[in-house]
Parts: sequence; C-alpha cells; structure tokens
Amino acid sequence: MLKQVKVLSVLAALLFGVMSFSGCFALLVGAAAGAGGYAWASGALVKEFNAPAMDLYEASMKGLESLNLVIDSDDHDRVTARIRSEFSDGKKITINVDALTEQTSKINIRVGVFGDKVRSELIYDAIKKYL
Repeated sequence: MLKQVKVLSVLAALLFGVMSFSGCFALLVGAAAGAGGYAWASGALVKEFNAPAMDLYEASMKGLESLNLVIDSDDHDRVTARIRSEFSDGKKITINVDALTEQTSKINIRVGVFGDKVRSELIYDAIKKYL
C-alpha cells in the first residue's frame, strides 16, 4: 500500500512538471480564469472578459479615476490599450488590454515590479464596476 502511494506521488510530480514545462499549466490557469475568476500569473492579475477591448479600456479608465489615480500615459486603439499610472507612494501600475475577438478581451494588471496582489485586486474590483 505504501509503495502505491509513493508511485502515485512520483507520477503526480512528474505530470505537474511536464505540464508546467510544456505550457499546459498556463493553459490550465487561463481556463480557470475564464471560468469566472481571474488568474495570478507572474505577478500580474489576468482575466478574460466577454466585452470588447474598447469597453474594457473605458472601464479601466473610469476605475482608475474612481480610485483618484492619475493617468501617466494612455495608448489605445480598437484592439489594444496600455495604461500607466501610479499610487501616491510611487508604486507603478500597468494595465494592458488586448482584444481576443470582437466581443472578448483580456486584461493584465500589474502593480510594482514583482506584483502586488492586494492592490491589483483593488484596481480589478474598481474596473468591474464599470463593465
């Protein structure tokens, strides 16, 4: 019985390793994010929305405004948007919006160099209110 547990543990570890190196793990995380929540990947909050990129961009601008955050730079078109801002303590904010289709888009929110999950969630919640 103990031998079977060891074998299963080794197989599970190998499967996890193979999935993470092959990119399947990222696909799995992305699928979880699309199912209702968001994914926390490499220090950034990532979420897909059933909304056009322009709608998500406009919601992002309103969300930042509602938090009294000043926009440092704003480059956008119908397909992509890059918004930069910062908190009063100097921590940088980067929001990227990318169209996936005409009616779906993805947002990537990063606060600071290594990511700040709490502040990213704060911005995410502010953006959701305007969609």
